[in-house]
Amino acid sequence: MGLLDKIRVLDFSHVYFGPYATMILGDMGADVIKVEPIWGEVARVYPPLFGEVSGVFHYLDRDKRGMTINLKDPKGKEIALALAERSDVIVENFSRGAMDRLGLGYEDIKKVKPDIVYASLSGFGLDGPYAKRPSFASIASAMSGWYRLTGDIVDREGPPIRPAEWHGDLDPALYAVIGILSALLHREWTGEGQLVDVSQLDCMIAQNGVSLTNYLMSGLLPWELNEKYSGLRFFGAFKAKDGWVFIHTSPRMVDRLMEGMGVTKLESVEELEEWVAERNVVEVVEVLSATAVPVAPVYNLDQMMEDPQVKHREMIIELEHPKAGTVRGPNFPVKFSKTPAVVTRPAPLLGQHNEEVLTELLGYRKEEVDELRSSGVIT
Repeated sequence: MGLLDKIRVLDFSHVYFGPYATMILGDMGADVIKVEPIWGEVARVYPPLFGEVSGVFHYLDRDKRGMTINLKDPKGKEIALALAERSDVIVENFSRGAMDRLGLGYEDIKKVKPDIVYASLSGFGLDGPYAKRPSFASIASAMSGWYRLTGDIVDREGPPIRPAEWHGDLDPALYAVIGILSALLHREWTGEGQLVDVSQLDCMIAQNGVSLTNYLMSGLLPWELNEKYSGLRFFGAFKAKDGWVFIHTSPRMVDRLMEGMGVTKLESVEELEEWVAERNVVEVVEVLSATAVPVAPVYNLDQMMEDPQVKHREMIIELEHPKAGTVRGPNFPVKFSKTPAVVTRPAPLLGQHNEEVLTELLGYRKEEVDELRSSGVIT
């Protein structure tokens, strides 16, 4: 039994931000019903495609039942409201005001489901001078200082740098999950639903919290602090004979590092660089790990998948998709002793569960479903 087996999520979100949040809820057992326009959401066709569907969609929209609804059609709106009445959570990341114009905003949903937990995900939040501005992950990462801070690590006179992956979507999605679960707990205690307002910019500012706190307290930017105070000396990526390793030692670990290196004196980073350069990656990792020095190979994705720790933790799973065949991807990363999360569904085909949801949840007859399909309300 999954942790969220009794929770139903009506998912109006698209691309990365919302779908990542609802995927996590689905992995933990929630019944997630993903609602797409009748032509399908845009992330379905981001290249490359596997079985006519993008890798983005295969990952972010697994563990969901898929529906297509023309929300601008009165019958489509009627279906959406009926589903909302039978749901616990709604997640949306449309442009601001779009759900209100469709008659599916928070105030509209409260009329049919007073205790709904309604998560509204956006670039800048529901209020403020930028509330109606469009946004992507990159916009929040740029404005929060994330890209500039990353660039400063390399060259403070150089350009800002975008790290791997879209943290401006993925990190706020985690806050969205925290907010949704907290609101569900509040509802359990009080019977009250509520609106959960998640802003990408707000979340990315929070993710820069240590750097920001140090700046607010000292008046110095991170690179200025590094110049003023001696930071971590034996830290960073070091080139070995056959690849790279990352070593992360605090000042209190230098004795362990010297023990692993077999030296009695270590005065410069150059000495460590030379020591690593004379050895293979495996040797460096094994020798330093034996003296409890934090060290790791710097993997490509193909190397990561073959690591024995990754295999032991079963972090790569397989799902069978009707068009793409075997889809491999990351497993749910948190291990529960009582309520394990089990990834069971591949990403849905377009409108795959229309008939199932309409008949099982809303009591539609097959003839009524056929009529909806022929009139373009669903596919």
